[in-house]
Amino acid sequence: MSKPKKIKVDYKKLKAQGKKTLDRVNEVYKVETRYAIILAINNFGSSNIKKLARILGKNEATIYHHLKDLTREPELLIVDNKKTRENKGIFYKLSKIAERNFGEPPLDTLETKLPEAFKEILEQTDEEIANIYLRMIANHPDLGNMTEKERRSLAYNHNLENIMLNNMGNAEKAFKEGAKPKNKEYPFGSIANFPLDMKIAKPRHLFQILSFLNDIAINFARLKEEIAKEMDKEKIPEEQRIDIHYHIVGGEIAEFEFE
Repeated sequence: MSKPKKIKVDYKKLKAQGKKTLDRVNEVYKVETRYAIILAINNFGSSNIKKLARILGKNEATIYHHLKDLTREPELLIVDNKKTRENKGIFYKLSKIAERNFGEPPLDTLETKLPEAFKEILEQTDEEIANIYLRMIANHPDLGNMTEKERRSLAYNHNLENIMLNNMGNAEKAFKEGAKPKNKEYPFGSIANFPLDMKIAKPRHLFQILSFLNDIAINFARLKEEIAKEMDKEKIPEEQRIDIHYHIVGGEIAEFEFE
């Protein structure tokens, strides 16, 4: 019996490809509109130029310009052929690279892996948890780009908030003038604002908060699936499905000094 043929792995080439992909991902954080497009598609699913322009409050020419960059090699966006066939205009979705780097964690990760990780961490002493937290920051794959990434993310959320407020303001004005809503099924927009504040003193408290927020994310993901199935069953067309966005932003209101 002949020996199995050895597979040669070009590690140098793999490393170069990995660096090229990482550089490509990091480029996105530097351009607010490109990062916003990625986040919009991640949050709201496959989108065409018209939908992205509406969500982000940008003109279609600007969106087109940035889509050209996001679809070049290595691709961060690819054409969603199924949605494109079913709807007007070309629809784009995240590529595998973008899903790995920008996508939301799958439900099984939220339901099993993260709760297990939080449980394991919270069983440690306060000193051990502090050391775990420091190692997590030191080994974070986005270290060096973390602040810029979050700055772009907050800017994206701010854009969406402005759209929500503009929708509410336009509807409010129309109601005062006696105009009737065209969409009788969903006549008026909304905006939610939930300030959540507390005092904490150690990383253990932070992991307790993160575990709590993960529970919220699990329930939200389940509700998202349930509502999607209901709309599919009732055959509600895509153009009648209203995009809705909630986000919770949190962080320490404190100064951290370094030696």
